[in-house]
Amino acid sequence: MDRLEERSVLDHPMCEDCAETMLRLLDREIVDSAHENEILEGIGRAAEMELKKSDTRDVGELERELERQADLEQALEETLGTLDTQLEGICAQIRELDKESDELDELEARVNQELNDKRYVLERCEAEQWALDDRYARLAAQLTQLQRTNVYNDVFNISVGEGVASINGFRLGGRSSHGVEWPEINAAWGQALLLLQTVARRLGYEFIDYRLVAMGSFSRIERTAEPMATYELFGSGDLYLGRLFQSRRFDSAMVAFLACLDQIAQLIVSINPQLRIPYRIEQDKVGGVSIRPQFGQDDVWTRACKNTLMNARWALAFASSYSTNGDVD
Repeated sequence: MDRLEERSVLDHPMCEDCAETMLRLLDREIVDSAHENEILEGIGRAAEMELKKSDTRDVGELERELERQADLEQALEETLGTLDTQLEGICAQIRELDKESDELDELEARVNQELNDKRYVLERCEAEQWALDDRYARLAAQLTQLQRTNVYNDVFNISVGEGVASINGFRLGGRSSHGVEWPEINAAWGQALLLLQTVARRLGYEFIDYRLVAMGSFSRIERTAEPMATYELFGSGDLYLGRLFQSRRFDSAMVAFLACLDQIAQLIVSINPQLRIPYRIEQDKVGGVSIRPQFGQDDVWTRACKNTLMNARWALAFASSYSTNGDVD
């Protein structure tokens, strides 16, 4: 009762009925507490047993997991080893490729250098080719100009001034009217004979019965047929007997010159029938005028010499345009 009094919140004594009721309540609480304690202890024991079972199961699974992880690790290590081996191979290939790349770079550098050298050589060759083409064009133009230039007219310049014909500046005739001396006339005949000889060579012709010997102021014409003779194509003003015979040979030389000139004229007409000689030649006459000097008729002889040089210039013009195959340019 004392203990109840200590635990009770009431500060006055209880009656017996109340005390019994209180005791029954307490006993019930004790029983309930004991029952709850047993339940809790059962739950605890079940929990411990479950925990033990769970720990046992988890350890096995962990061991198996560890084994799986160990197997996986070993597989990964093997895979890693394989990858390392492959990596070494790839690295070796990369090194080989780098070496080949370096070699290709060197080869490319050499090829580029050779290409540049060849381009330089090509540019030089093209420059030389252009220079040669330009030179060829200039030479071709010069050749065309030279081909169009009548060289024979430059070598044998025939002109007429104040009724007197001249060749390369030497007058032929005009002794009394223009005071032309014999040395100048003889030089003119020498040039005329050289012209006739040049035309014959140009046309590939050999004179019949005559041979021309061009020796400047002392030229001559040789007769190769019977009666053979030599005619001096130069004259003099002396009248003594020896000079008279020379004068006759001089006349014969001028007639022989006309005969040779007539042979050239006939050859030209045979090549081109449309052509005609300017002054017709008949034995010792040219254009109807005799080539033989007559006393007191110097103007007539001067006209005959002019006609002769005009015919020679005509033959020269044809020969300058004549080609070796028979065509006229």
